[in-house]
Formats: sequence, structure tokens, C-alpha cells
Amino acid sequence: MKLSDLKWLNDIFLKIDIENLPHGIIISGSVGLGKKILAKEISSKLLINKNSNQEDVNLIESNNHPDYFYLNNDKVLIHHITFRKNKWDEEKGQRNVNDFLSMTPSVAKNKVAVIANAQTMNDESQNALLKSLEEPAQNTYIIMITDRPKSLLNTIYSRCQVINIPALNLSDLNDWLISKGITDVNATDFPSFSSPLKILNDLENNRHLDFKEFINIISNFLLNKSDINSTLKLIISLDINLVMKLNYLIKFLKIILKSKVLSENLSGVYKNFNNCNFNNLKISNLINELNNLRYDYFRVPQINETHVLNYFLSEVRNSIKI
Repeated sequence: MKLSDLKWLNDIFLKIDIENLPHGIIISGSVGLGKKILAKEISSKLLINKNSNQEDVNLIESNNHPDYFYLNNDKVLIHHITFRKNKWDEEKGQRNVNDFLSMTPSVAKNKVAVIANAQTMNDESQNALLKSLEEPAQNTYIIMITDRPKSLLNTIYSRCQVINIPALNLSDLNDWLISKGITDVNATDFPSFSSPLKILNDLENNRHLDFKEFINIISNFLLNKSDINSTLKLIISLDINLVMKLNYLIKFLKIILKSKVLSENLSGVYKNFNNCNFNNLKISNLINELNNLRYDYFRVPQINETHVLNYFLSEVRNSIKI
């Protein structure tokens, strides 16, 4: 996916003053908005000049440019940032951010280190990175990508320019889907309805069909078209795990809660809930309870799916009156 394909991202990029960027940059925003694409585009502008050729461009695209360090680990650890003195390290000999930035550029004018999943750095890793921000080598840049910018230390945050990518509203998101030739679905047909790139991924894997079926089952239950036992059987029969079912239920509750708070009309499978009554606080508490169970799922060896779903279906029915 190119920057030019993502209008909301291109609009942000055009406002960035590449020539006057500070050494530290934080790109923040929800999952699926194109943070990595924006980071790659900024990096290219910092590394490519009039003397560059297509090979240089290709090296950046493949993350093999000698003056470009792309760290894309699920969790950023201390040895990814710097080597610990007086400690034997299995990763010793591999590149780390601080050592990379301490070397002079090989072919470009600048050196750029990109840290994806920056929110996974612990305090030790962030403090190690802080040295490169406090005393940066000339022509060096650190771009941190995160969906939780407040997880970064204030000493890091205050030394960086923050580029925030706001979520798209449903109207803009649907317009974008239409521009991509996707006209037979609505953004709210997807569990990741606020993340355009995740929607494309869901389409490729047909995950939106599971979500739509789940919402139809819940809707029929709340409209008293099916009882709790038949609803349970239908949900349990879906070919998705319990965590995904909890995710879908959370998304459903968030959609109707948001519509109530913002006084927005719902469409599609949600239109029957435009006139429903519920307590905002009660729904919020239910969402929090679902979130807690979702995280506990990975720590508790055995959770009875039927009991869990029975409890939450009862709570949802008691909370939403149509």
C-alpha cells in the first residue's frame, strides 16, 4: 500500500517540514491507520537526495539501506537499543539503535532508525535510548511508532515531535472504501471498523463475514427473536475462538455506545438499535469486564465458554432495552 493510496495519511505527510525535523519523532495512532507507511515515507525523504538512484530507493523499501535501521520486533528489549556493559549478551554482534546512530552515514546525508512497537520498551530500554536523544549525533533521526504514546517516558516524549494520525470517521472511511472499488460492504460490517488497513486485511481473509453473522445472532437475541439457549448454540458453533467472540461483543457494544453518546444514527444490522435504551455507565462497565476477561483468558488454563457467554449474554440483555 502506497502513501498516495491513503488520503488521510498523505494530507498529514504534506504538512511535515522535512528540512526542520527534530532528531526524535513519534508517530502515534490506532492500529491500521498506516503509521509504518508514514514512517517509511519520512525516512525515504531523509535518506534520498538528488544523487540517489533507484537502487537506493529499493534498499529502503526492503529495509536494507546501510543508513536505515528498521526495528520491527514484537517487543523492544534493551539489547535492541544498546549493549549492556559487563553482561554477556546472546544478541551481541547484532546491530542496535545507539551503535547504529553513532556511526557516520555510509551513502546518504542522514541516518534514520525506526522503532516500531515503541510502546513495548520498558524504562531501562527507554533510558538507554534517551542518550541518543539528549546528545544526538549530527544528521541522525529516531522515529518511534506507537499506538500508546503515553507509555513513553516524559523525558522521551518531551524531546520529540509528535505526529498523530487521527481515526477516520465512518463517513470518510466508507468514502475511502468506495474509492477502492469496495461498494458491497459498510465499514461497520467489520470488527476493526475504525482501521482502514485492517478492514482490507479482514476482506482478504473473509473475517467480516464471521463478524456480521455474530452481530446478526446478537441482534436477533436482543430483539427476542431467539432465546438464550439457541443463541448460545449458534455463537458456540461459529468457527472462531472465545477471545475473538469477546472481541466481537466488545466492538458491538462500543458501536452502539458511541452512537448514543454522539447522537449518531446507526445503519445496516445496527439500525434496530437506534431507539434502544441503556445506561452508558452500565455498558462501559460491561465493556471493561469483557476486556478483563479477554486478558485473563491467556492466564487461566480452562475457561468454560458456555458459562462465560451465558453470563455476558444475560448481562447485555439486561442492559439494553429495545
